Amino acid sequence: MAENFEFSFEGLEEFERDFKKAIKKAPVSVEETLIELAKEFKNSAKKKARSELKHTRREGDDKKKAIGRKWGHKLVNDGLGATALVWNSAPHFHLIEDGHNLVRGGRVIGFVPGKHIMEKTRNDYKDIVPKRFEKMIDDILKESDLN
Repeated sequence: MAENFEFSFEGLEEFERDFKKAIKKAPVSVEETLIELAKEFKNSAKKKARSELKHTRREGDDKKKAIGRKWGHKLVNDGLGATALVWNSAPHFHLIEDGHNLVRGGRVIGFVPGKHIMEKTRNDYKDIVPKRFEKMIDDILKESDLN
């Protein structure tokens, strides 16, 4: 019952070339996309912090300025994957973010709730990040003639 049949593939070399092109392009595109997202996230968090923090005049008026100036971002690539980090290095940012006890004269008189700036910004980006990566993948496939 063994019947002889033949089949052939045409254009496999072109597909392989296009696929290799996409593979080379992907890591660069991922890093570029992550850096763009980190910058946008940082700017969004910065803007949210500026709008949510009320400012009182007092000596040593650098506290609010420190929150605005101490934002940073970087890409960490460990060979297996890349991660974008966004932070605020102001020494009192964690107090604003998470809340703190209100102390007067050495006594705790209340609690100041946190503003949760990073958490709110992260929630804003839950829908943005997947869409951005889908667009990046579509662009890679389009540039590599694999769409």
